[in-house]
Amino acid sequence: MTASSIFNAYIDANFIIILAALLWIAARFILTRTAFKQAGLMQLQLVYGVLLAVAAAPVVISLHTLAQNMGLFGAEYSASLSDYALAQFLNGRIEMAPLQFEALWMSRTVFAQNVTTLATPVAIVLVGLFSLGFGISLARLLRNAVQVRAVIRSGYQWRRIGRVAIVLSDRMDVPFSTRGVRTRYIVLPSTLLSQSDDLRIAIAHELQHMRQGDLGWEITLELLRPIFFWNPAFLFFKREVEELREVACDQQVLVRRHFGVRDYCDCLLRVCDNAVSQNTAARILVPSVPFVRADRGKHAARSLKRRVLTMMSGTGRAPSRWVTGLMALPFVACISVASVASQSSNEWSQDKLMLSTIVNLERLDQRTFATRY
Repeated sequence: MTASSIFNAYIDANFIIILAALLWIAARFILTRTAFKQAGLMQLQLVYGVLLAVAAAPVVISLHTLAQNMGLFGAEYSASLSDYALAQFLNGRIEMAPLQFEALWMSRTVFAQNVTTLATPVAIVLVGLFSLGFGISLARLLRNAVQVRAVIRSGYQWRRIGRVAIVLSDRMDVPFSTRGVRTRYIVLPSTLLSQSDDLRIAIAHELQHMRQGDLGWEITLELLRPIFFWNPAFLFFKREVEELREVACDQQVLVRRHFGVRDYCDCLLRVCDNAVSQNTAARILVPSVPFVRADRGKHAARSLKRRVLTMMSGTGRAPSRWVTGLMALPFVACISVASVASQSSNEWSQDKLMLSTIVNLERLDQRTFATRY
């Protein structure tokens, strides 16, 4: 693997993430006008399915390349957008000078070479900015991981249920859950011991996060944040997962346990108010899944409002898993096709040889004309 191939794969990954975000925005718009608009768990599972389809894109690309190398289909059936654009140009459907088309067609390759070889000042600046952002994001992740570990180790293990350890802490005002290699942790403020109802709600809430697999997703997304820190589509998915997992968790806890909606909402508001009044928002650490976002930002207020309104309006219609799986198929198909279409063949095809010949002839003609006059 060369630096250029790694950089091209990184460009493809960002393109696919942006496409997946656009697809999900369109799907969310449609879902809000159906009976599933309040189905938090279904929407969360769809988002997870979209992210899995993005993660599986390299496998799809490898299978497509393998099938092509085995001769299962010819180059004329290639789904590559660049190859398709070249064919359209050679057939006369794109009116552009050969030199201009070649410059446009080769722009990504030239950009990748410039960045990986630091050939231009712009490339040096881009690599420097990315390295700086990556370093800051990675340092923040490591610092938070160390702080989470310190909170757990300084706390008191109150209960243990299998691989789940419930830890009491005097340093935290918001319950949260996280996990290590083998053990999952629920960290509770010590003050909750005097509030039995809030204690039961917080434990049930964090256990539901574990059932949904939210801890693994949170850690995975946080590990990917330093790589895609600049991509707004990745940050959009991160925020979407955070909101939907809380809505889904609230609904499932209310269905599974005999908590009243009013008691549950009051618990959320009390924990949030206590954390804000104590000015402990900065002590909500990642990678972890907090019971509630407790800061003064607009995003936290909007998320809390959405959770309360959703609980007040009911759990919504929840379809079966196979229905959710069928709904995820269009996302998987679109992302798979887009991942293949974003690739370009490195081998010399007849179309590429023809373009090279046309460009060389035009350059020769320009040199001949310049020599004569």
